[in-house]
Amino acid sequence: MGKLLSSILQAQVELLALTLLLTNSEGEEYEEQVIPSQAVSAAAKRGLALHNKFGGGRNIALAEALAEQQPLTMENINTLVEFFEKFKLDQNDPGWYNPEKPSAKWICWSLMGDESGKQLAIQTKTMIEEGLKDKSIKIKAQ
Repeated sequence: MGKLLSSILQAQVELLALTLLLTNSEGEEYEEQVIPSQAVSAAAKRGLALHNKFGGGRNIALAEALAEQQPLTMENINTLVEFFEKFKLDQNDPGWYNPEKPSAKWICWSLMGDESGKQLAIQTKTMIEEGLKDKSIKIKAQ
């Protein structure tokens, strides 16, 4: 029973907007949320426009969150990291960076924030993992 409750609690925590308690060099704690940058937002907006014009899958909630610069959840970060780990980048594809005849891969890449989204996801996940280990970061319960 305890493991099930723990799993349910962990799943609920991952869905909350990620608020981190960070410790600065003076030992003072401060809060930060993970908010997509303007570059990530612009790429996701481009991806959404291409998706609306040329079609694509139905699950675009994460792209919409990136475009609107909404606070991200740990689940969002993990989804982005997994996407970029599996994605086969092919900038030689004739539809890459072609807004008139975009490739499906370029649309997907854009929806996830392109290179800026990749860096955000990987750096954030690494920072959180390292911070949890050395206790310089705590995830704030909400």
